[in-house]
Amino acid sequence: MIKLKEIIIVIIIYLIFYLSLSFNLDILYPYYLLKDMILYPVKALSEDKDVSFSSDLQIGINNNLQDEINELKKLTDIKIVLSQYQNINSTIIARNREYWFNTLTIDKGKNDGIKEDYAVIDSNGLIGRVETVRNHSSDIKLITSNDTKNKISIVIKSDNKDIYGITNGYDTSGDHLNAILLSHDKINSGSMVYTTGMGGVFPSGILIGKVDFTKKDNDEVTLLAKISLSSDIKGDKYVSILKREEIPNN
Repeated sequence: MIKLKEIIIVIIIYLIFYLSLSFNLDILYPYYLLKDMILYPVKALSEDKDVSFSSDLQIGINNNLQDEINELKKLTDIKIVLSQYQNINSTIIARNREYWFNTLTIDKGKNDGIKEDYAVIDSNGLIGRVETVRNHSSDIKLITSNDTKNKISIVIKSDNKDIYGITNGYDTSGDHLNAILLSHDKINSGSMVYTTGMGGVFPSGILIGKVDFTKKDNDEVTLLAKISLSSDIKGDKYVSILKREEIPNN
């Protein structure tokens, strides 16, 4: 016979699950696999198990799945000479429309070895760095953020010359990353832009994008560049975190 104490324990456990899932607290993972069963047990058990889809809907679902598979394959096939880094693939699970170009949230965190300031890329190039880390999720500061502290040291490869500069905000209206260059050398449109590795956050050699055009600044000393990003920050579903290999202290 079930004792009153056991019933009370079961009720308390259920309430913990219910409150955690209701407020999306980061103590249950993956919450989305348990949510319907815990929050709506009667509905989950009473719904019909057989669901029929129209042919058009099924085609759409299949196409979407194929696109996701192809995107994951691209992440797996990334070829970057970064022997001291390990790629940790992750899924984007949250993004605020009001801060679309500022941050996003992924489903990897401390328990996966993620730490603050790890570089984050997609299958085409750099998208940002890890800003905040929780046990099972992390927030990514995007390179398109106009935070004044969000600067990246860059190098432009143009006519066998290396031209250095620093990013300086993002123009959402023109979809361009702005950069200030300490040079007046001619830069060809389409020249590739990479990270330099300076600053210790982003490894060197990660593709950022290509130069669309340049113009002289008002001070006549620096050159302003408009850069089209190679990454798909607007539509990314999956990203890869570059985990640094820890160097043991001797």
